[in-house]
Amino acid sequence: MRSATPDDANAVRDLLAGIYREGGAFVGDGAEGAGALAARIGGLGARSCYVVAVERGDVVGWLELHRSPARRLEHVAVLTLAVAPRARRRGAAHELLRAGYAWCRQVGVLKVALHVRAGNAAAVRLYESEGFSLEGREVRQVQRLQSEGGGFEDNLVMGKWLSDD
Repeated sequence: MRSATPDDANAVRDLLAGIYREGGAFVGDGAEGAGALAARIGGLGARSCYVVAVERGDVVGWLELHRSPARRLEHVAVLTLAVAPRARRRGAAHELLRAGYAWCRQVGVLKVALHVRAGNAAAVRLYESEGFSLEGREVRQVQRLQSEGGGFEDNLVMGKWLSDD
């Protein structure tokens, strides 16, 4: 695990593009280019955290945490997490989360929030094992692509208070 740098942008873009192609995990389309991603990573500070998991020189995992600029919400960071299929169920996600929690404590974040598609059972199990609780359900929030069988699925809102660790 290490902090991401703008030089990681191509590898992170490729990792995310592969996960988008899998379908069923993210709601975006992976259209962000490496240049925009590098600029975002380069904007590190107390509002954002970017961490990569590296295995044999390859980026196999990605964690983003973002804090709101609103004073009443700055105690919360919103999480995005991605792990390459070949690195799943081997601890990379847990290690990325540990690095994210450490950043949260350094900058005063008390709660981590996330959104996860209800059909992504592996991710829901991961987050529950890390102490995240279901805080809400957005019914039929995510439109599935035809390649995912079409229709709609729920979006789950989960949260974890770090003081409970």
